Amino acid sequence: MFRKNDDHNRSARIINSAADYGESEGADVEFASIVVNAMLEQGRREDSGQYPPAGHDYPRAD
Repeated sequence: MFRKNDDHNRSARIINSAADYGESEGADVEFASIVVNAMLEQGRREDSGQYPPAGHDYPRAD
């Protein structure tokens, strides 16, 4: 369970960083939007049990 929480925290940081970047002057807003939307879709699939795919698990800590 700890690894899932760690993955969630990393995903949240990526979303926040991409959103902050997208709001900065001279940012590639399309790129930031793609990153944020991809991460949000991953979260939706995690919530519905579709991610990670069967046979896959969160990365090992060791």
